[in-house]
Amino acid sequence: MKIYSMVALFLSTWGCVVACAFGQGNKPQVHAERQSPRFDLSKINDSPSCEDKGRLQDYPSKTMDQIIAGGKESVPVLIGMLADKRSAHNYEIICFWGEMSIREIAYCVLVDLFTDSQWTHFTIPGVSEEYFLGPTNKGEASWSRLREYINKHGSRSLQTKWEALWRQYKDRVSWDDKERCFKIAELCTNPSPPV
Repeated sequence: MKIYSMVALFLSTWGCVVACAFGQGNKPQVHAERQSPRFDLSKINDSPSCEDKGRLQDYPSKTMDQIIAGGKESVPVLIGMLADKRSAHNYEIICFWGEMSIREIAYCVLVDLFTDSQWTHFTIPGVSEEYFLGPTNKGEASWSRLREYINKHGSRSLQTKWEALWRQYKDRVSWDDKERCFKIAELCTNPSPPV
């Protein structure tokens, strides 16, 4: 009887050792991964005003502050939001756009994050309405072009273009504190330290 007890104890101990070695024990798993930034794009404009000119990061906004604080990790989150067709259900965020969807806001934020402070140049090659939405028709509003593109090609097409650009440049861009945008690091006038 003693031998059976000893064998049972050995097997149960050995089973616990094997289970723990393969991560199946009761020991909690520790992940060193950093969590992705989270933000609510439906609250991007803290005050109900219509900004006719400029970038979203140039106006007071807790949401934009969260996006900027998330650094480069915010970009893939925003790219993921390009598929979110839910309505933002709020006041006009950008003049003449009317009610916007989360994906439309995400698109505008992404473009603005890669636009210089003078609102005249994109800061990485490929970021332009022509690249994302095709040739412009004179006088056609941006909101109309974006909605037409998504209706014709789907939001996944837009995501694919942004993902390709991000893969190509993510290791080369830094946040420029003076310009308040992402730029290719060697072109930054006042880069923030790496996060």
